Amino acid sequence: MIRKGRGIAGCLYSLTVPNAPNPCTANVLMREDGSVNIQMGIVDIGQGAQTAMCMMAAEFFTIPVEKVRIYTADTHATPYDFGTLSSRLTFVGGRALLNACQQVMDVLKSAAAMQLHTLPERLYCEGGFLKDKYDPAKMLPIQAAAAISQFVCRKMPMGQGEYYPFNVPADENGCGEPSVSYYYHASVADVEVDDETGVVTVKEIWSAVDCGKAINPSAVVGQCDGGTLQGIGWALGEDMYPYCTHNDGPAPEFDPDFRPRNLSDYPLPTTMDAPEIHSMFVESHDGEGPYGAKAAGEICANTAAPAIVNAIHDAVGVWITELPATPDKVLRAIREKQEKEGA
Repeated sequence: MIRKGRGIAGCLYSLTVPNAPNPCTANVLMREDGSVNIQMGIVDIGQGAQTAMCMMAAEFFTIPVEKVRIYTADTHATPYDFGTLSSRLTFVGGRALLNACQQVMDVLKSAAAMQLHTLPERLYCEGGFLKDKYDPAKMLPIQAAAAISQFVCRKMPMGQGEYYPFNVPADENGCGEPSVSYYYHASVADVEVDDETGVVTVKEIWSAVDCGKAINPSAVVGQCDGGTLQGIGWALGEDMYPYCTHNDGPAPEFDPDFRPRNLSDYPLPTTMDAPEIHSMFVESHDGEGPYGAKAAGEICANTAAPAIVNAIHDAVGVWITELPATPDKVLRAIREKQEKEGA
């Protein structure tokens, strides 16, 4: 008989490596045509960190993102970054980047103030122009300010920013503030369990992340989609025992022959295995983050598997305490439960 169940799971995650300095630095230069060059040591491994940095710089200078170029991941030529780990790049890298952008803006405002016969503190940036907030007639294209700064004022519009997020390492009693901030994620899973075969089918799953301000909304949804499918793989299929072969001796108890022996047999979920996934984000505002942003990375993979395990329990009343929840494990748990109830 097919039985239906629903499960929910949630978690929180650190935005930085706990109890570590987590520094990041950034170099920013605006050229005389208004284009921006960024140098950072961050490493983009597919999560969209480079795009996020370009979008934040474009927002800061109110220019099209196409005018921003970023150079990263070359320790010979780019400034230092602590590493691509613990969901820290958008948060820490973004703060370092904006600090560098502010130094550039200070140079641009000084040059524009000289040209417009006003004061730098009266100027603000909007639509690619530096404008006098008290005299709308006074405005200057940002690329003109960059050219004047370089060729007239003899001051390069460039900056070097750094950011060290606040934390207090834990003491011998475990007391401290290991991370500057945290972000949150939740999943809800609907499953069907065949109580005669132990086969679990995820029919629908919802995934939501508190990412602070979504710098790149499409990337946030993509992270939720990918993390959810990865979590489904952990929950139902992925189980690697490369050392386990019957030729080396008797197999461990409950070790079926279909258990993967190498990476070519590893059962990664594909689009054919994907249920209907509803990914979404909840925007909040982190006062420490760039534009209020937090993150939308590793945490997106953390709650699908426990939500599925909870849904299995809701459907057939058994707990699977060792992943993956393969049919043999589920069926064995169901039969043990039936035996106890019949005893």
